[in-house]
Amino acid sequence: MRETFCLKWDREHGAKLVDFHGWNMPVSYAKGILAEHEATRASAGLFNISHMGRLRISGPQAYKFCQYAFTNDLSKVNIGSALYGFLLNDKGGIIDDVIVYKEANDRFLWIINAGGRETDVEHLRRLSAGKDLRMDVLSDETALLALQGPQADAVLKRLVKDADLDKVPYFGFGRGTVQGKAAFIMATGYTGEDGYELMVDVKDAPAIWELLVSQPEVNPCGLGARDSLRLEAGLPLHGNDIDETTQPYEAGLGWAVKMDKEGGFFGREALNPSTGSGQAKPSRKLIGLTLEGQNIPRSHYKVVSEGKEAGEVTSGVFSPTLKKGIALAYVQTEFLDKPLAIDIRGKAVPAAVTKPPWVRHVTKAKAK
Repeated sequence: MRETFCLKWDREHGAKLVDFHGWNMPVSYAKGILAEHEATRASAGLFNISHMGRLRISGPQAYKFCQYAFTNDLSKVNIGSALYGFLLNDKGGIIDDVIVYKEANDRFLWIINAGGRETDVEHLRRLSAGKDLRMDVLSDETALLALQGPQADAVLKRLVKDADLDKVPYFGFGRGTVQGKAAFIMATGYTGEDGYELMVDVKDAPAIWELLVSQPEVNPCGLGARDSLRLEAGLPLHGNDIDETTQPYEAGLGWAVKMDKEGGFFGREALNPSTGSGQAKPSRKLIGLTLEGQNIPRSHYKVVSEGKEAGEVTSGVFSPTLKKGIALAYVQTEFLDKPLAIDIRGKAVPAAVTKPPWVRHVTKAKAK
């Protein structure tokens, strides 16, 4: 398995390691998933997310190309800001969900999922053939850390120099230093909490990790808490809730697709109702479901309605914050106005349709 800069530290601090997309990553540390989840909601959690990919696209045709490869509209954001959107295949399926940071009118930083570190780059290289641009893959030479939670801002303000974090807007970024080492600081996250993601040189990452985790408010966290936090926040996980067979509209993510932007985008025709797919009215929809009691929904559990199969759970967990089972599930549209239940070991457990997020405390977004 592939290793990040943090593996030695993980092993020394009670990490339970698992194979995640070929990476040796901690699912939790000694205190366990529940404690890490609650610590992030109450104080600050530190996540090593260096398994994710980073690449920079620059040059004379970088803007035009990124606009074409990406479903959202980069003309609508200022330099210093970012957008969430998708890479699509020719059928309109989601190759990956990504965040693109507009560093300059001719320079864009892409953050991609671990499972797409190779496939996304291959797709982008194919689309960019013959274009006057440069694509620099930064994944191996950098590390990516996420500091999330209500105390993340205060912690980082103590440690970051040469940057005013109050001037970094939600879904924006700035550049500063930590212990004299350069840091690209992004006001983004995957937990439903205020926080930041930091891209640093991989050789500087161990010392910066040690500094951050030594702060009294900060708790190291693994993939388990990251998953329960993102699900409470109603955030999709590529490979579970969205994939190459999923179109954005059926996942409720059409807001990140700008059908009318100048020049269009790759995969647009497959999404256009006038040219075939009819995705304005998809046959299924990704929805939130909430269960009562101690029932725990799991991925691939069936959703049923009055004895008929209506859909399938894609992500589910017992919410540490709500003390209830919550799930994302695809349900056929014909059942959306009917009573729903999740089949848990042969028992149909009633489930209430709930519009995500279940938990969200992102105050920086409100100040935008």
